[in-house]
Amino acid sequence: MNRDDRPKEVRSLFEMGSELPPTPEIKQEIDDRKGEAKRVVKRLYAIFEEHREAAIPLKIELGFKDLSIVLEGLREHARGGTKITFYDSRDEIHDYCLNRLFDELAEEPSNILFTTKTGPKTMRYDAMSADFWIECLDVMEATFCSPEE
Repeated sequence: MNRDDRPKEVRSLFEMGSELPPTPEIKQEIDDRKGEAKRVVKRLYAIFEEHREAAIPLKIELGFKDLSIVLEGLREHARGGTKITFYDSRDEIHDYCLNRLFDELAEEPSNILFTTKTGPKTMRYDAMSADFWIECLDVMEATFCSPEE
C-alpha cells in the first residue's frame, strides 16, 4: 500500500465510551470484613517494616508517627486527592523515605483482589474498593500508631 492509497480518516477501534468496562451488576461484598482488614493490615505492616529496615543504613529512623503521616496521605489519596508528596519532614532523605513508603502502599489496593460471584460458575476479580481501603488504613493506624509517639 503506497502513501496515496491510505485512507484519509482513521477509524477508531472502539466506539466512543466503550473503552471502559461495564459497571458491575453485583456490588462487591466482603463476608468477613474484620478478618480481611487484618489480612490487609498485616501485609501493609510488612511493607512498612521493609522500609523501616531499608532506612537504617541511611541513618533515618522511621517511626509510627511517620507511618501515621503516610496513612493520612493515603486516605486523602483514596478520597480522590492528587499525588501526595511529603516535604519538610526532618530532611531530604527522610522526605524521600516517606515518599517511597507512600508510593509503595498506594499501589496496594490494586494488588489485593477480591472475588465477586457473577453467575453460577463465574467469578470476577476486583481490586479493593476505596471505602474498604480507608477502613484498613484506619485499622492500621489504630493498631500501630499511638498518639503519644
